[in-house]
Amino acid sequence: MNLIHAAIAVLLLSSNPSEANHLRRTKGSRDLKKKTRSNRTMKSASSAKAAKVKSWEVVVNNANVIPPPENKRRSLEEEDEKTFSSYNAASVNEGKDVVFRARSTGQQNKEGGPKTGIYTRKMSQPDSRVIRQASRGSTVPQPNNIDYQDELTPFIEFPSFPRIALSEFYIATRAMHQPVWEYPVQSRRLEEVEVLERSGNTGLYFSLEPSEATEDNTSSTLKTGVPKLGNVDDFKDQFRVPGVNDPEMNIAFDVFPGSPSIDDDKNLAFKGNYLEDGVAKTGVFYRKLEDSDDMFGGVKPIYVIANSDTLIPAEGAAESCQDTKFGSTASPSIAGGFMVFRGVDDEDDPTCGGIYKAKLEKNFPELKPLVQIGDAVPGIEDVATFTRFGEGLSFDGKAVAFWAAWGTETVTLTKCCPEHGNKDTSDFCNNDDPDTTDGTETIGCMYQEVEVPSHQGIFVYNEGKGEKLRLVKETYLNEDGSGTDLLHWNYSGKPPGAGPNRALEDDTDAAEPPRWRSAAFAALMEKDTVAYKMTTTTTTVTEESSELVTTAGIYTGHRGKHGYTPHTILQSGDLCTDFDEMAVVEGTGESLAVESVAIERDGFRNDYLCVAVACGTLVDSEEDDDEGDWGGIYCANMEIQKIVLDA
Repeated sequence: MNLIHAAIAVLLLSSNPSEANHLRRTKGSRDLKKKTRSNRTMKSASSAKAAKVKSWEVVVNNANVIPPPENKRRSLEEEDEKTFSSYNAASVNEGKDVVFRARSTGQQNKEGGPKTGIYTRKMSQPDSRVIRQASRGSTVPQPNNIDYQDELTPFIEFPSFPRIALSEFYIATRAMHQPVWEYPVQSRRLEEVEVLERSGNTGLYFSLEPSEATEDNTSSTLKTGVPKLGNVDDFKDQFRVPGVNDPEMNIAFDVFPGSPSIDDDKNLAFKGNYLEDGVAKTGVFYRKLEDSDDMFGGVKPIYVIANSDTLIPAEGAAESCQDTKFGSTASPSIAGGFMVFRGVDDEDDPTCGGIYKAKLEKNFPELKPLVQIGDAVPGIEDVATFTRFGEGLSFDGKAVAFWAAWGTETVTLTKCCPEHGNKDTSDFCNNDDPDTTDGTETIGCMYQEVEVPSHQGIFVYNEGKGEKLRLVKETYLNEDGSGTDLLHWNYSGKPPGAGPNRALEDDTDAAEPPRWRSAAFAALMEKDTVAYKMTTTTTTVTEESSELVTTAGIYTGHRGKHGYTPHTILQSGDLCTDFDEMAVVEGTGESLAVESVAIERDGFRNDYLCVAVACGTLVDSEEDDDEGDWGGIYCANMEIQKIVLDA
């Protein structure tokens, strides 16, 4: 694997836009050797102070052999053993239990494709190890009655990062697979003739007791939270879509975009898309899980918080938004008996909507607007109002951290089509996407252009006393793309005709087509402390050309007397041996450099911050070869109180 693979290992692992990370690529910047060398001189690009970080702890890295089942402990020399190679950002609870998605390179002997799965590690225990909770080839839990090659339906992929409850060791994830349930239905052609149908090729899964050891290759600790079986008589009372116009209709969810959220009270919350009378609809839902001997969380039904038939709350909204329904919702976050979610009238061009909070109680509870399009932006010099909000919300039950943009000023950025990652989506962008422009003779790639808001920020809304809405970090992009930016891009989706085992998406007409999707990343520790990912781009001018050079980093903001003070945690160009002594160039012992970083909304709890990092070789000249690569998930205690005193 060369450096470009290492640099994008964390970036291209997921097909979910909420997990996207992007290294900006413009003319000349395809050469990552130039990018790394330039980043070494860009420490002054950020005004953030260096944070007080206690020693980093390695959760997992490329030296870890992917854990086999307990009854099949094998030596590293055996041919089918593989080590981890790429990672999603991790989720962590207040007890330092970490859950993450990771994979290997190469092919598995049996299932094909890289080894991939959901793994955990208890970082509060000094001698803990990485435990497999489920992986490609593990049997999908009940309901599951279809045999594939003498085994019940196995998992194929886990398209989203897993999440964890605030305090408890409860985990939740999304997975895809072949249909899990075969059942008889009446033939549409011949009366009194039954035919067999198959359903359920995706679902949401959870564990209230993550295992310390899985028994064999097909075992999993997961149970079924919400399968795609709401139209099947045997499961309609538990899993049909609630809140539809005809309560007697048994409708199954089509897809579950994003990552499900789980809380300390055993509630599972999610976004679901579905078809009602041929009309595509969406909503945010939750289900109360039970400690049960069955494999699907008891008998409680699903409840709806809001859907496409729900009016956007009129309180505080513009007059033009009265009697407007939600046209788009985003994956929610839950904690403390409440849900927060972003809902707008139009995902691509929103004019109404915002971030809303609701109590987890039955169907269609009251929605409380926290911040809406048209509200005044706090903490900036100019008078401005919010125009956009990010999908990913980090929530602790009282405070919520989020990304937002304001004003009408935008910047056009060029995004080269991906060359690595999922083959179907990469091929579609480079060959068939009508929005792609051939720039191979000018900028060296097939590309698309995207519009990015110039004014962006990370905010915290807190329902305590005093000021409720505060600005954590303000960024600005210049017309040439230089400046600071909180958005990160990923080309993802399901190309026409791609199957579920290849596109990493659900095989359904409701799956979204490929396009460039953006996401911002912020993790709330508590109302006064937030970690976020940001890029700083500068223009490097030579006699021959000019190019944009980007530094990506993880930063924290902690509120003091004069607002939130930024502190640098990690950024591209840092020495990887500062947090992982094994991150060196083989044969020389020289340190690798940080190439990319990732963080997610559940990645900062109880002063404990977890990040995913990809490392590449430091290069001193354009002729040097790229050697070695490394990556892993790393956690550290942030000395928050000491930072406050210094600030």
